[in-house]
Amino acid sequence: MAREGFNEIDYSSIGIRRIGIGVLGYGFMGKVHSNAFLKIPFTYETPPAIPELVAMGGRNKTKLDDTAWRFGYRGVYTDWRRMVEDPRIEIIDNCTPDNLHHAPSIAAAERGKHLICEKPLAMTVQEAKEMLDAVKKAKVKHMCCHNYRFIPAVRLARKLIEEGALGMIYQFRACYLQEVGHDPASPSENVWYATGTKSGVLLGIGCHIIDMARFLVGEIRAVSGMVKTFNPVRRNAAGGEEAVNADEGNIVLVEFENGAIGTLESSGVSTGRKNHHAWEINGSKASLCFDLEDLNHLHVYSAEVPVREIMGFSNVTVTEAYHPLHAVILPQGHNAGWEYGHLHALNHFIDCVVHDRPVEPYGASFEDGYKVQVIMEKIQESSKSGKRIEIRY
Repeated sequence: MAREGFNEIDYSSIGIRRIGIGVLGYGFMGKVHSNAFLKIPFTYETPPAIPELVAMGGRNKTKLDDTAWRFGYRGVYTDWRRMVEDPRIEIIDNCTPDNLHHAPSIAAAERGKHLICEKPLAMTVQEAKEMLDAVKKAKVKHMCCHNYRFIPAVRLARKLIEEGALGMIYQFRACYLQEVGHDPASPSENVWYATGTKSGVLLGIGCHIIDMARFLVGEIRAVSGMVKTFNPVRRNAAGGEEAVNADEGNIVLVEFENGAIGTLESSGVSTGRKNHHAWEINGSKASLCFDLEDLNHLHVYSAEVPVREIMGFSNVTVTEAYHPLHAVILPQGHNAGWEYGHLHALNHFIDCVVHDRPVEPYGASFEDGYKVQVIMEKIQESSKSGKRIEIRY
């Protein structure tokens, strides 16, 4: 029955196309990506398309249903093989555990689906190469979701580097530190890198700072790494002992092709650190510092300030409309949260699909994911041999 004064919206007249999304995985990342897709229409003044959440995939039907309805999915699949066949889905977003990235992604590419895959791209270099070959053969768009490329402060840093504001880049140092495994008595189930796929810290979070090094400084020529497992045995919740082969900490010396040098460190045993992802770049004209736990700011030092008395690091709040990746829903000067990295990344990918634009250089493609995988393997090789290892793809 019509209500007086109520004017129903004619969605068919809006003129923005809709694009079918299928998200594999209902865990942490599946939820984060679903949230990002939902926010796209009201975050950007002119979104490239309206994401339609067609289906969510997963193995546990009870948990899958409980997650899917909260985000408004039309339905669910408990078999990813059927999900990748769904003609309503244009983009498959693989948010499954690391060991399930390979097969579903290849199958989706073979069926012409555009692909997003969470990082790390795969468990091994061989798997990553097969995934890269599959998307190239299928000629579909592909992105490895290194979301920190899409933090506005990081994008501003990239812009400054591209414009030559730093001059010659000398050094890059980065760390990604968490404390989740610092207590040897913590049950293995509570230590993300020691349970499930047991991927380890290098694969789990070290891949982020390797990608950041490549994104900001350039290709890596050689690595010298140390990889360490401090707690080789942990008790599980039932009281039994479990062997832990996954690394808990690593430190890497890197040499870049442009002559810069750097250090990379990731850890799951850094007591007191919750999600400390920070980096610093030193150049001949300027330096930049960033800390994910203060993600709306970029610290900038310029050696070319005309007044010596005020030289020093400036704390730039990257929230203005003239800054990269400004979200129109937020007034100028209002802080954006961690989830905006994924939001900007997924919007970028949809834009690339809709307008047939390249995902690179600002998005990480499967090519980038593969290269990070090669570097991680060489870090492990260096740690075992005690030698400097050159990177060859």
